[in-house]
Amino acid sequence: MARLILIKHCPPQIDPAVISHRWVLSEDGRACCGWLADAMRREGAMRLYASMEPKALETAALVAVRLGLDLCPRADLQENDRTGLGFISGEDLEERMQHFFASPDLLVIGNETADAARIRFLGAIRAIQHADPAETIAVVTHGTVISLLAGMADKVGAYDFWKTLGLPSYVVLDGRTLQPLGPVRNYDE
Repeated sequence: MARLILIKHCPPQIDPAVISHRWVLSEDGRACCGWLADAMRREGAMRLYASMEPKALETAALVAVRLGLDLCPRADLQENDRTGLGFISGEDLEERMQHFFASPDLLVIGNETADAARIRFLGAIRAIQHADPAETIAVVTHGTVISLLAGMADKVGAYDFWKTLGLPSYVVLDGRTLQPLGPVRNYDE
C-alpha cells in the first residue's frame, strides 16, 4: 500500500461567535497554501481528499489548484463532533484536549468520544485507500483526528502528537501500518 499524507489545515479566521467547524481560512491561512502545495509536490501526492469543513476544504482547494490535482471532498474526515461546544482557547483548550485523549471512551468535548472519532476517521481513510490502493494520497483534515490515528500508531500518545501539529502541518504515514515515516512537518519550521 502506498504512503498516506495527513495534513492539518491552514490557519482559520477565528471567530468566537461562529462554531469552529464553520470557520474559513484567514488571509495568512490562504498564504500558507503555497508552502503546502510545494511540500505535497515534493512528497509525490497523487490524489487530494479533504474534510468538508470549510477551513480544510478551502486549504485543499487552494493546494489542488496549485498542483493541478482533482479535489475529492469526503464525509467522515471532519474533526470530532463539537456540536454545542462554545469557543474555548488557550489553557482551557489544552486541558480539555488532554482529558479528551486520556479518556477516549468518555464524552469530553462535544458529542463524540475520542474512540468514536478515531473509528469513524479510520474507516474513511481505509475506504479512500481501498479506492486508490497504488496512489500516494494526501488528506486535508484536522489536528484531533490526525492525532487519534497517527499519535496512537506512533506510540507517543495522541495528546503529545496533537501538541506537535502546527497550522498547517503534515505527517507522512506508511499506508498499511499507519506508522509515521518521519517527523511532523510544520509550516513555521
